[in-house]
Amino acid sequence: MSSINFQRTYLLREAYKSIKERDIHVLDKYWGYPNLITFDDLERSVTFTTERLIPAASTNRPCVMLLFSNPHPHSVHQGMFLSPNTKGREKLFLPVMGAAGWLSIAEGTYSPKQLADICVKAKYREPFDLIFYCYYAFPTDYPEDIIRIFGREYFSQSIEPKAADEFRQTIQAASVNAVVTFNKGIFNLVSQAPIERYVERLKAGDLIQSQIKGIDRTVPIFLTYPTGWRYHRQYRQFRKASLDTIRTAICTVSKH
Repeated sequence: MSSINFQRTYLLREAYKSIKERDIHVLDKYWGYPNLITFDDLERSVTFTTERLIPAASTNRPCVMLLFSNPHPHSVHQGMFLSPNTKGREKLFLPVMGAAGWLSIAEGTYSPKQLADICVKAKYREPFDLIFYCYYAFPTDYPEDIIRIFGREYFSQSIEPKAADEFRQTIQAASVNAVVTFNKGIFNLVSQAPIERYVERLKAGDLIQSQIKGIDRTVPIFLTYPTGWRYHRQYRQFRKASLDTIRTAICTVSKH
């Protein structure tokens, strides 16, 4: 397991039995993955493996957080964010990030663990040190599955407050200069100015920007297309153009 993986435990108490039953139903296809999710009937808790990638040492480049909703079980199993899917198909994320000048990996075939090592050691030439961060720690196919599994009460009383606190603490501790998110729901949770429709604005070339709320300094947050968005013949060009615009905006601010 790569250095970006770590484990968390949720104490479930009286909700234990129902949460365990729902988890087995929702995530049944991943139960063969070792150490991904383990229930403890005695402690009435669940321990799971999650992921976070923070470069091991600063290179004095601006620090930018790439903010995702939550880990995918298959990526956690492979040891790197946005690894090839269960059918072995490469995600669009790295090729588009490379084309936009954010994270260009040298030609060659790399395993997920090799890519994780490159990113942990920041062995790339692009202008930012990149943090890969999931707002929610629990691994599921979709962020909506977290509420399906844990229920709205446990989610709102335990998972959501802890996620908000840890996110703000990480922004401060890692001296993050800017945040880029690929999920409108997460953008609306953490930004001072929530939005509604945004894809058409992005396609028109708009820069969707706000500030992180609840911290004692100014940290801009930008919204771009979801990592799997491909609903246009020119989806690669649109996604690259949005990341180009965001990169320019962050570089401009960092120079002042």
